[in-house]
Amino acid sequence: MAEVATQSPAKPAPGITLSESAAGRIAWLMGQEEHKGLMLRISVSGGGCSGFQYGFAFDDAVGDEDRLFERGGAKVVIDETSLGLLGGA
Repeated sequence: MAEVATQSPAKPAPGITLSESAAGRIAWLMGQEEHKGLMLRISVSGGGCSGFQYGFAFDDAVGDEDRLFERGGAKVVIDETSLGLLGGA
């Protein structure tokens, strides 16, 4: 009997999906004077017994461990650890 080698498809890199309306709202917020030149940062941290805590803040830097997502003028930054917990959202 012949042996056939198969490969599993590569696991896609984790990511997020920005809807058109979410991207529009984020872009609008980024256009406000107090947020000019900033990006939305999303983070996830342990919350103890109550599960995860989700953080949203504006930031001006993309670090080595960050991924940047863009759509329609919106820029969202997520660190790799948080992205692993948010992947597919």
